Amino acid sequence: MTATPKSGRAALSGVLAVCLAGGMLMVPVMAEAKPKPPVIPSQAAVERAKKAATDKAGQVKAIEQQLAAAEARLEQLGIQSGMADEAYNGAVYRLQQAKKDAATAADRAAKAEKSLTTQRQQIGRFAVASYQGGGDIAKLGPLFTAEGPQQLLDSAGTAHTVSSAMQGSYLRYSAAQVVTNLFKVQADQAVVKVKQATDEAAKAKKAAEAAEAAQSAAVTAMGVQRQKSIAQLAVLQNTSIQVANRRQRGLEELARQRAAALAAKKAAELRRKIEAREAAERARERAEEARERQQGKKKPKKHKPSTGGGNSGNGGNGGNGGSGRGASAAISFALSQLGDMYLWGGTGPSRWDCSGLMMGAWQRAGVQLPHYSVAQYEQTRHIDEDELRPGDLIFWALNPNDPGTIHHVAMYIGGGRMIHAPRTGKPVQIQSVYYWEPPDFFGRP
Repeated sequence: MTATPKSGRAALSGVLAVCLAGGMLMVPVMAEAKPKPPVIPSQAAVERAKKAATDKAGQVKAIEQQLAAAEARLEQLGIQSGMADEAYNGAVYRLQQAKKDAATAADRAAKAEKSLTTQRQQIGRFAVASYQGGGDIAKLGPLFTAEGPQQLLDSAGTAHTVSSAMQGSYLRYSAAQVVTNLFKVQADQAVVKVKQATDEAAKAKKAAEAAEAAQSAAVTAMGVQRQKSIAQLAVLQNTSIQVANRRQRGLEELARQRAAALAAKKAAELRRKIEAREAAERARERAEEARERQQGKKKPKKHKPSTGGGNSGNGGNGGNGGSGRGASAAISFALSQLGDMYLWGGTGPSRWDCSGLMMGAWQRAGVQLPHYSVAQYEQTRHIDEDELRPGDLIFWALNPNDPGTIHHVAMYIGGGRMIHAPRTGKPVQIQSVYYWEPPDFFGRP
């Protein structure tokens, strides 16, 4: 039987279908993969991780505390250096006073010795006159020896042979001899005090130099340690050293801002106290003027200088040695030194310590102050805190009840602010009166 084309195509289709079906039957069936079991840390591992995180946080906190302590230590070393500086200034001041006293004592002794010689010569002239008038020269001979006058006084017989004028002269001589001996003793004591003051000044200078060196070495050492600590923080916090540095600087700046805000608050309180006192004084003046008008005894109103309770930095002074103009001159001089670096024992023209700056400023105003904060307080009119006027001096002491322990001085410029030379490494600057510790004493030149 002959196949037709149509029937051939059908047969081919059938063969292909059988082949495909067979092929499909030959595809292997893949087995379904089992899921990987999850990694579950043990409770012990979790505890270890927690402990590691806690330890790291503790290390971070410890390092931050070390950095803060280092900053505080540097500040304290600076303060101690300033104290040693003022102690040296005090030793130099006492040495100058001792030399001055010694010179005065030596001058008194020399004048007394001269007077004694004159008295001895006068007695000698009386003796010659007595001899020429028929006196007993044998009894007057002792006058010409060193111990002669005393021997003469002890001789009752001779006493009857000299005139009453000679007796008076001898009494004056005896008094002069006592005074001369006293002045010689004082002069000798003054020389001893100069030696002691010289030794004290030398020791104080060594102490100041040692404090300065310690502070300088600490700045260097702590600077190196600071960088190491910040690098450790960077590792512990998994940040870059640059980021750790910025963070640390930010924390320190935040602490400074908080301290500045507290100081500003206290300065505002001081301004209010000064303004309240001024207002009370004005009220008393008005009341007194009203009483005088009622009594028909009105007196000319006394001019009162500006007290500077507000923000002005050029108010009056009104002290014993100063005036409004004097205070303005002192303040202007101090302000012109802004930026000059601190130098222990410095008195200008471009580097200062605290008392040196105050001495230079008030010297410009015609007021002489010593280069020693304790003596500066002694030579100013003592005032209360709420009496402060621009140009007045502000003092800090170790013992707030003992002005002999004063170790730092600044100048009030108004508005609760002051200008001063703080310490080694710092320039002359304007700060709040309360930037550090509350001041203890106040004085008006």
